[in-house]
Amino acid sequence: MDLEQYKRAFDEVNRDFEKSVAQFGLPFETDETEPRSRRIATARATGCQCENADTSLWRGWISPACLACRTGERTATFFIDLRCTRHCYFCFNPNQDNYEYFLTHTRDIAGELRQAHAQGAQFDCLAVTGGEPLLHKLELLEFLQVAREFYLDAHLRLYTCGDLLDDETLAQLAAAGLDEVRFSVKPDDDSTAREAVFDAMRRAVGVIPSVMIELPVIPGTRDFMEDLLIRADDIGVRGVNLLEFCFPLCNADEFAKRGFKLRKRPYTYLYNYWYGGGIPVAGSESEALQLLAFAHERGLGLGIHYCSSDNKNTGQIFQQNLVWQQVPAVHDAYLWLEEDPESRFLVCAKAFGDDVPAVCAWARQHGVDFNEDAATPSIAIPLSCKADAQKACPHTRFGTSVNVFERRDDGTLYLHEVALE
Repeated sequence: MDLEQYKRAFDEVNRDFEKSVAQFGLPFETDETEPRSRRIATARATGCQCENADTSLWRGWISPACLACRTGERTATFFIDLRCTRHCYFCFNPNQDNYEYFLTHTRDIAGELRQAHAQGAQFDCLAVTGGEPLLHKLELLEFLQVAREFYLDAHLRLYTCGDLLDDETLAQLAAAGLDEVRFSVKPDDDSTAREAVFDAMRRAVGVIPSVMIELPVIPGTRDFMEDLLIRADDIGVRGVNLLEFCFPLCNADEFAKRGFKLRKRPYTYLYNYWYGGGIPVAGSESEALQLLAFAHERGLGLGIHYCSSDNKNTGQIFQQNLVWQQVPAVHDAYLWLEEDPESRFLVCAKAFGDDVPAVCAWARQHGVDFNEDAATPSIAIPLSCKADAQKACPHTRFGTSVNVFERRDDGTLYLHEVALE
């Protein structure tokens, strides 16, 4: 097997995945229409930061919680139950474990936080989401009070649609130490519901330190989104979190009725789908980048963050690969791996077939860690050694292997090769 044959194996997995998704009745776009290079170009044209392996673009201001999300270190999100006052067709809550159970049962999140603290957990960012957390105001306030008692400097945030946020509740949330509230505003909301949310945001500005809007960028809603940014800036909203719009593997009929196509992505980012992140919808990222450009051209003062679907997964990837960093036996068994500091995947350089003996001899001669797989055949070396190996073996073709640690159903650990680039 040579490098190209090995890459084709990943292409086959990609095609098989797309066939399996076809059962939902939603087509993938024929070709990838939104290459990641556009993110970099947009950042250069608008002065945006382009970070986390080009998955996160932001201008003006970004919430510390969004930065913490990239690794998931010292951060946690809680929910009381999954009941909500809204019924958004693109909601991901039905994908959660025990979804039906938590439509009728609640969690004691203050008690959970007390237990985590007793076990030595340290947090810099804590959040409460739902469902709609304000359906349980007393439980929410208790959680915030416990959080502030145990984690004095932690950043505390709340997700809400705003339906139940009156002035008394705002004052209570502020007194409990809430740092940030993220409102949900949807293009499908009727005018009455939408104006009610804007009114709640106006009242929240000046009471809660950071008032934000978080919503997906739904293709075809650019006029609505531009108006949203202007109005949010006018009332003093501190930031808007633009999420890549994704199909959550439920409500397929609604997505099909609206004519959405699924975005074709490089195989590496199929990781999104495996971990409940949904399948990105074609056109969402393009409109998000256009909104960043619009905000730049208009000189809007509020912060705007485009959080792509792959950006949302870096924390998950980082947490899965912690076992390699923290468990000496695991690290020693995979010495040829290195962490990509931005994407958080574990990477190495690989050569195949007839190139293996020469690279193997070079690695032994220079004391370079390597892994030889006779079954493929292939050899893996640290990516940082690739340039030296290429000089010593000029005719060898190397690929970059992208990996993440996973666990089988029986709990055993294994290294999952996600892609070869």
